[in-house]
Amino acid sequence: MPKHSPTLPVQRASARLREVVERLRVMQSSVAVAVAALRAQSADLDEDVARLLMRTVSDPLQDQIDSIKSALRILAPPGLRRRR
Repeated sequence: MPKHSPTLPVQRASARLREVVERLRVMQSSVAVAVAALRAQSADLDEDVARLLMRTVSDPLQDQIDSIKSALRILAPPGLRRRR
């Protein structure tokens, strides 16, 4: 039986998904900086805004990153599957 090698479309899809993960990580880092800045100011509404950003932006971004990484593991050839 021939050795399994990913097809070109699978390789392209995997590359695109990795790019999306990196963009999501940058967005998540930006939110983390904004949350830290808001919390450091200690104004009345800043903690509420920080909590809102975490729940509605940062946490969902992490969920999407995890989902994409899971899809990438499924797309990887059996010999190359590993957790990142």
